[in-house]
Amino acid sequence: MVDIALDTNVVIGLLDKGDSLNARAKELVRSIRNAGDEPMTLDFIAAEAVSVLCRRATERKHNAPDLPEILAEVRRWYDDEQIEFVQSEFEALYPRILDVVGQSGGKLNFNDAALVALQREGVIDEVATFDATLAAHPGFRSIA
Repeated sequence: MVDIALDTNVVIGLLDKGDSLNARAKELVRSIRNAGDEPMTLDFIAAEAVSVLCRRATERKHNAPDLPEILAEVRRWYDDEQIEFVQSEFEALYPRILDVVGQSGGKLNFNDAALVALQREGVIDEVATFDATLAAHPGFRSIA
């Protein structure tokens, strides 16, 4: 089981030096490690973060993220086994993920709902997130 999974907003904050959450994300990961835990990036969260950062890199005229540097960092995470592959769980959890999206009235997107479902199934434990809506979902365990 993954003890502390990082949400997309934290991963983006870590990877994009120009992101408004960069310093906060670094401090959160530092505090997690100082507590003796190892934060883990989930495969689908890494994919979402890379997708967002690709869009930023191509659309921003100023303060665009350094995509080659970002890709190198994500590759390091992969090489260092800091990416946990859980997407194979989605097939069995698909109806439950959709239920969570529906229960939230659409406030949680598919990936956020997947975090809720993965947590309920015991695949992951706490999630480090800056997303107040996700953190407030009934029964969801998060740190920020």
